[in-house]
Amino acid sequence: MTATSPRIAEIHYLVELAKDWTVSCFASAQRSEFALAPHRFELTETGVRRRRVKPGSLEAVSPLDRLVDRPDPTAWSHGTVVTLLVDSGSRTSAVEQEVVEILAVDGDLVLAEAAVVIRIPGLPPCLGAFGALT
Repeated sequence: MTATSPRIAEIHYLVELAKDWTVSCFASAQRSEFALAPHRFELTETGVRRRRVKPGSLEAVSPLDRLVDRPDPTAWSHGTVVTLLVDSGSRTSAVEQEVVEILAVDGDLVLAEAAVVIRIPGLPPCLGAFGALT
């Protein structure tokens, strides 16, 4: 498969669409308590279909664990909390950070990007820039 194959172009398109939708959700947030609802984006023969995923479900918490041979390219946008280990030389501390993940799958091809959520009391949350997960 070459880097210009239709599969790669389709999955990149889904990732960009999911990122744009996610950024617009944060941009229109009015409350500091705003939480991103998990969504699935499916590329079908008739276009892209966006569906809300039930919060707390396995698919919402860990989309890649819920895969069952999806026939079409699929992407997910969901919020999660990750634990970062910070090494200060003499000790290691754990810090929790809220992030938004965009995960996309097409067969054996997987793309993942994440952005940090910044919360300041009394203000709507701010979403940082997306970057590829490696």
